Amino acid sequence: EVDHSKDDETQVPYVIGVVTMALVLSTAAVGLRLLTRIRILHTFGPDDAFMAVAQLLTIGSAISIYAECQHGMGRHFWLMRDGEYIPYMKSFYTSIILYNLGLCVVKMSILLQYRRIFTYTLVQHLTAIGLVFEGCWTITLSLVLPLSCIPAAAFWDPSVQGRCIDSLTIWYVMAAVNLVTDFLTFSMPMPVIKSLQLPSRQKVMLTVVFCLGFFTCIISVYRITTLKTAAASSDPTWDNTSAAIWSLLELCIGVLAACLPTLKPLFAMLLPRLFKSTTSGRRSRPSKYGM
Repeated sequence: EVDHSKDDETQVPYVIGVVTMALVLSTAAVGLRLLTRIRILHTFGPDDAFMAVAQLLTIGSAISIYAECQHGMGRHFWLMRDGEYIPYMKSFYTSIILYNLGLCVVKMSILLQYRRIFTYTLVQHLTAIGLVFEGCWTITLSLVLPLSCIPAAAFWDPSVQGRCIDSLTIWYVMAAVNLVTDFLTFSMPMPVIKSLQLPSRQKVMLTVVFCLGFFTCIISVYRITTLKTAAASSDPTWDNTSAAIWSLLELCIGVLAACLPTLKPLFAMLLPRLFKSTTSGRRSRPSKYGM
């Protein structure tokens, strides 16, 4: 039964605001990373290229959410106008693909960054294994997600007859894999950082910066709780907002966590007094650990 007393409710400004703020922060982080790497350190590596691609996928995911809002998300389902459902579902379909591929590319960038920063044999082996897995997982998602319905149009057009994989099942599988790989990826440098012969202050700063990635694990756990609500809802355009927001936040915070360690040369140049005690007499260390 439709409760028309809720007709004036809207989550659109909230969704647009959160998505825009997260997108601005992640875009700024990637921009500053590229500025630092190219203009200050005069270098550009595979990890930087992958991060640029990851941010493009993040921007695409945000645009898809904006399009969902334009076609009904954030308002109650019964208020959807004629002709809005198919564009809404197409945008939703696109956002799922871009979000999942974006997460994979972010983690591949982080693993490449570890390979550049940490020359230890064990880290090199672990990152190689991680890159192979993430590469295979990316290829799998690139095939499975666009073909979750056959034909694909059956996903967004109810009039098209087709066969579809159960949405909740595939969402849970992807979320579980993402959570496990997030945890393993962000845990990888911790034993290495602990063993580094660095001043205590610098070691603490490195640990804190690298630990920021664990926020994506927390977000991923919470996001899983929103998936069942979105999949089982009789008011999907209203109830899908939480899953959409937390998905983008997970992606953007992953980008931020990957970029922050690369910004130390920029901060050291802008705030030399703050970094003087950790860089004086150790000029070669900053370029190796975290840059």
